[in-house]
Amino acid sequence: MIKKIITKHFSVIAIVFIAISVTFLNFSHHRWLRSGRVIEWDIKSYYAYLPATFIYKDLSLQFRKDNIEKFGDLIWPVETPIGKHAIVTTMGLSVMYAPFFGIAHIYCLNNDNYLADGYTMPYKFALAFSSLFYVIIGLLFLRKILKKYFTDDIVSVVILAIGIGTNLLYYYCYEAAMPHAYNFTLISIFLYLVIRFYENPTLLKAFLIGLLSGFITLIRPTNILVFVVLFLWEISSFKDFKNRVLFYVLEYKYVILMILAFILIWVPQFIYWYHVSGKIFYFSYGEVGGKFFFNNPQISDILISYKKGWFIYTPIMFIAFVGLFALPKFKNGLFMPLFVFNVLNIYILASWWCWWFGGSFGYRAFIDSYGLMALPLGALLHLAKSKKISYYISFGIILILIAFNNFQIQQYNRQAIHYWWMNKDAYWETFFKLYPTERYNELIRLPDYDKARQGIYVEIKPDYEKQEKIKIVTSKNEVIHFIYTELSNDSILLNQLSKKQANKISIDSILKIESEERYILDSLGYHKKMILKNLEKDIRNNKAVMEEIEVKAKRRKISVDSMITMDAIWLYEHKNFK
Repeated sequence: MIKKIITKHFSVIAIVFIAISVTFLNFSHHRWLRSGRVIEWDIKSYYAYLPATFIYKDLSLQFRKDNIEKFGDLIWPVETPIGKHAIVTTMGLSVMYAPFFGIAHIYCLNNDNYLADGYTMPYKFALAFSSLFYVIIGLLFLRKILKKYFTDDIVSVVILAIGIGTNLLYYYCYEAAMPHAYNFTLISIFLYLVIRFYENPTLLKAFLIGLLSGFITLIRPTNILVFVVLFLWEISSFKDFKNRVLFYVLEYKYVILMILAFILIWVPQFIYWYHVSGKIFYFSYGEVGGKFFFNNPQISDILISYKKGWFIYTPIMFIAFVGLFALPKFKNGLFMPLFVFNVLNIYILASWWCWWFGGSFGYRAFIDSYGLMALPLGALLHLAKSKKISYYISFGIILILIAFNNFQIQQYNRQAIHYWWMNKDAYWETFFKLYPTERYNELIRLPDYDKARQGIYVEIKPDYEKQEKIKIVTSKNEVIHFIYTELSNDSILLNQLSKKQANKISIDSILKIESEERYILDSLGYHKKMILKNLEKDIRNNKAVMEEIEVKAKRRKISVDSMITMDAIWLYEHKNFK
């Protein structure tokens, strides 16, 4: 009886296994305890709406200017045409973070150990686990979709392949607050609603599809391509296409409702844009040089290059992509929507000026659509099942690739896979090695970001020999003193400590104890922060460098403070300060 239940619901066990495993992984790396982690890079912008709205009640970001020492590196705004500062990204992710942010904020308000400023440990902890929460929901909806077409054993294999065999795992575990895992879930739910809508169209389903598609694009606007899946779902002939057009003409009420629901989701964003730029439609990415080069798509680079190739760093997705061509034999109506979506998605992503999407493990922009790619992967396994030996071979290959994916994640975490670009020589130099070799750094090439903004893609060889290698030797005591100085300048913390100060322990003693505890928890993080602060100070004190910084900031239309921070980080990463 128990064996029968397990066999019938093994896909549920697979999801539970993923949830438990990733929870353990989260607690093993505990990045929320590390200085400058979780709320980092792009996440600073995705997240900024929440503290700005609910804590500082200031979407103009004046609180950042008033306390640039604290918030200068936590929020990277752009300057709009009317001179105001704006958050670069749209607010979709902040909406998804919101419930977890709320829990963390209430906890901090009632706990004297943490500042309720939006950036202390409880907020990071909440964000880190929000991604896992949403992915589990996404996998449950994906299971519902797959069960419609495949047996439970195939569903289980596909869920494991997607959940822990792709770079999705990295983006809901190690860089959990990035947008891709959230959109993976939303697009999976979207596909489920599309299937249910065509089974039995109703106004409610049309409204939900409009809301969800609006929300998906509010997180990543290029994902408006999901409408291709909606319109072409289960179309396999020209006759089907004509009938679909006729359906929406006759049932125009569904179209109107979807459009209204879509716009409704975007209204708060339009209001914000108008407030900061004077425009309802404001392309904030344009202020930092973001653009598409549709006449120069880097298709081979995003698919098969050593630099960032999707199929190189997530080989299970190559099997899924091949599975697209198995769909006509399995269920013809699935081929057209998924094939057209993938063709357009590849073309658009390959046309973005920064086609490698900055620092990332593998090609992260494809993760959003992994719920869609689960179907061709399942179809290929279904066809392989006709012969027992081919099914077992396929299953074995997927298990090997799951293991390989996890090994590559550990390579990436240890810098044996470079976060920006790799190349053939560097890839094979560290192949099956957990750590980079001495020769690896000499093989690495970097993208020229300034030329990329012009649609010109060239590599830069870091000239380590000509670069001035400033050696910053820091002892444990120096780092602890740095932490102590930071805490001593935190007026909110000092105020909280004065309220709960014990009679026999001075605030100075409490600060020293706290500094040592923070050092133990995250010595490397504070070491990095200390070096970055010193680099920023050196930049500000160098008149010639500051003139160059001001020119670069003006060209990219970002604040001088943000440019100083970005240059300090670049120096840290590329001039051997680690």
